[in-house]
Amino acid sequence: MVERLLIVASLAFLIVGAWALLRLWQAHRLRALAGERPLQGLVPPGKPAVVAFTLPSCAECRTRQAPALEQLRARRGAMAALATIPADAYPNLVAQLGILTVPATAVLDAEGRVRFLNQGFADVARLAAQLDSVAA
Repeated sequence: MVERLLIVASLAFLIVGAWALLRLWQAHRLRALAGERPLQGLVPPGKPAVVAFTLPSCAECRTRQAPALEQLRARRGAMAALATIPADAYPNLVAQLGILTVPATAVLDAEGRVRFLNQGFADVARLAAQLDSVAA
């Protein structure tokens, strides 16, 4: 019985540790991109933007992320630019940003710097809050 508890505790510790390392790596990637504008030319400058990375085979991109982006477009209108980019067409950009999965979304400030990177589905509330923080 004690061995089983130790195994479960060890697995939980490994999962939490892996998650923490992933978060640290993502924060490091964003700091490394602080002065760069890797999406320049793909989104219009001068206003905050959300760039969604997708693939044709991504079901979650079509069923969850695309509707969330449409709701965000309806809420924000012209206040923010929204773009969808096929991840397989920009492999160097995907590697530079550290995107591990699709859907993924990058939130840019008005100068085109990446301020947030969401791995996986990001709902409307999360994207709106991230846009609000870069617009402030």
